[in-house]
Amino acid sequence: MKRDLACGVLMLALAIAYYSVAAAIPQSTLADAVGPQGLPLNYAIALGILSILLIINTMLGRGGGIQAVVGAAKSAEKSDLYAALRAIGMLAIGVVYVAVLPWLGYIVSIALLLLAIICYMEGRLNRWAIPIAACGGVAFWIIFVEILQVPQPAGLWPSLI
Repeated sequence: MKRDLACGVLMLALAIAYYSVAAAIPQSTLADAVGPQGLPLNYAIALGILSILLIINTMLGRGGGIQAVVGAAKSAEKSDLYAALRAIGMLAIGVVYVAVLPWLGYIVSIALLLLAIICYMEGRLNRWAIPIAACGGVAFWIIFVEILQVPQPAGLWPSLI
């Protein structure tokens, strides 16, 4: 409980500091309606809201906060080690994604990333993993490349045609 409260207060302080830095970003004459401050300010606000919710949850004594996510049934030492190993596994998946992105291209890389995360979180490959990963890859490509016009690496696929 003390750990959750300390984490909530620390994250709230970080949100306030991040907000003040983001608010100091100068406006550009080339900026759109959102401007260069838009996304960082929204991140700071979201972090602040989540921090306040964690503090309130801890103060009211509801649930176990962060410990409930890790697993209340395990001892603190085992659950901390388990959480650290799970985080390292997720980081490794992200590193592999970034490494293969230039060669495989965005749509294939994001689909493989989704598939790896599904398998990692489930502990096995289920029958829905491949269709969900494929649809997710296409959906993210449509959202980022087509709708938002964010250029993504095409990979080696265009050179094969």
